[in-house]
Amino acid sequence: MTTTIKKILPYFLTSIFVVGLWWVLTWTNNYAWNPVGKELLMLEIALISIFYYKTLFWLVIANVTVFTVRQLMRKNYKTTAISALLTISFYFFVGQVVDKKCAFHYYSVFHNQSVSEEYIDRPILEAGYQIGPIITENIADKEMKYRRYAIGGLEKIKYKPATPTLTKILLDKSELEVFRADAYEALTAFDTEETRKILTDFENQATDSLDKKVVELGEYFINNK
Repeated sequence: MTTTIKKILPYFLTSIFVVGLWWVLTWTNNYAWNPVGKELLMLEIALISIFYYKTLFWLVIANVTVFTVRQLMRKNYKTTAISALLTISFYFFVGQVVDKKCAFHYYSVFHNQSVSEEYIDRPILEAGYQIGPIITENIADKEMKYRRYAIGGLEKIKYKPATPTLTKILLDKSELEVFRADAYEALTAFDTEETRKILTDFENQATDSLDKKVVELGEYFINNK
């Protein structure tokens, strides 16, 4: 009986830690400081989904890692190598699937949260690269909630496929200057051959006061982060 407990205990404690950690990370109060209307309900739905996906994924990673370490301590090197390889493969391949599944839910958190300004882009950073397509599609909407933070989020996760959409915002004279400047800042941060050419052409053709103001504002944002 004692031997069985010793074998199971590390996995039990690891599982408790993983479940507890993701329960804390997906706690609704982290994102709902002053919810209005259906925001709290939408947050709860999204965060419960994220909790299940992330918890199941990390339960596998954590427990297989414990198994790998125990095999290493017993000098079962072949089993250790196979287990480590499987863990790494699971992390990269299944991890991408989990991130894609969670991306929509993280966007729901982003859209329905009620937090202070400094935390608004946090769901985008937590979702990572896989939320890029959703954010890119939605920033085309001039009435999008938290639009500036969404553009800034694309910059921070370095989602370079957003370049065409950001370029359209930059060149659109019907856009507010601040959004065009945000797009300018994000394109500058991408720092690809394509974005450098786009910005160079824009600066060279910025002959009217409106476009010049966008460049000045964009440079101000870049230099005062």
